[in-house]
Amino acid sequence: MRVPALSLVLLAGCFSPEGEPLVFETLPFENDYTQFPDIVLRPFTFDDLLCPDGEPSVFYAVYREGLTEPAPIVLFFHAGAFDYVKSPDPANPLGGAHYQEETRFSAEWAGNKVFETFGLLPGEAIDPAEVNAGTLPAVLADSGAFTLYPANCWGDLWHNEDYYSPNDWDADGAIHRQGRFLAWWMTRIASTDPVEATAWRARYGLDTLTVPLDASAIHLVGLGEGGRGAAELLRRVRDAGDTSMPPVSSVVLDSTMDKLFPLFGDESAFGGINTGLRRIFPEETDGVGTDDIGQYSLHRWIAERGLTSTLQVTWSSSDPQVPDGTLTDLLALQGTYPTLMTTTDVGTNEHVFLNNDLQAARRTVTTMFGE
Repeated sequence: MRVPALSLVLLAGCFSPEGEPLVFETLPFENDYTQFPDIVLRPFTFDDLLCPDGEPSVFYAVYREGLTEPAPIVLFFHAGAFDYVKSPDPANPLGGAHYQEETRFSAEWAGNKVFETFGLLPGEAIDPAEVNAGTLPAVLADSGAFTLYPANCWGDLWHNEDYYSPNDWDADGAIHRQGRFLAWWMTRIASTDPVEATAWRARYGLDTLTVPLDASAIHLVGLGEGGRGAAELLRRVRDAGDTSMPPVSSVVLDSTMDKLFPLFGDESAFGGINTGLRRIFPEETDGVGTDDIGQYSLHRWIAERGLTSTLQVTWSSSDPQVPDGTLTDLLALQGTYPTLMTTTDVGTNEHVFLNNDLQAARRTVTTMFGE
């Protein structure tokens, strides 16, 4: 039975009175690749955090309801989280022309993007360069994972967060971007502080889960721009000095620009992207000829701090959305990486691959969980 995407987006926009746990109906989840009938989907409203359009942000959980063994926790970051208003008016900051054809600053867009990732969004694809059949969410669910899917409505490459990594408030027309804040709060379900983890689960209705969770570690998966979320979370440990984030057991990147600095070398080709990056990374792009923006990359984090988890990188040398040079340093780690690193060059001019290839998705998930 398929889950109607748009009706769930509307459902997730509702919320209970302030201070009460947010509990929604558990619904069956099935796409063309799921194998087990007990897979369910639960939408949650993160009403503490509003999207730029004023609607509460949302996240979703997909898991097998009949599990008795502790389920590994996966944080899954969707692609496409990049947008800006070209000439914002503080009186109407979302008005006017956007970088993207359709605004990506709305809760509805973000919810639809997650459902596209599920392979459950009917009609035209949000990103035609991507083919999102839902193979990866299906295989994760079949394998017994408990996967959280935050919906990014800030177009900020999962980077921005008040206090630690704010966007350019003035250039964005008085909009706060909060993608990294939402990503960080997804880790609270497995916080190493048990009091915090219990409080977070209770506040958002996750204490009513009928499945046990393996909170000893988390796994990070990012498609396209969503892969930036992995580096951002690992970097945040240093930025904020918060050591309660659980250990990261594995990282999966698919079609992700790891190093952003090469884009600044060619304004004629990447000028539109650079304008958005300067909004998202105002301090790091303030100078000329600096690589400050490079600190927000997985290869840099590995080099500086080390990483004991497995790392899988899937990309295409012909992907027009992942320019040359943005992956060079990360791919160079293969062979010198201290644990297990695999890289796969698909070699086509598309973007995002694991979500349309069942066998590749199965291999990826098997490696994630060390099976």
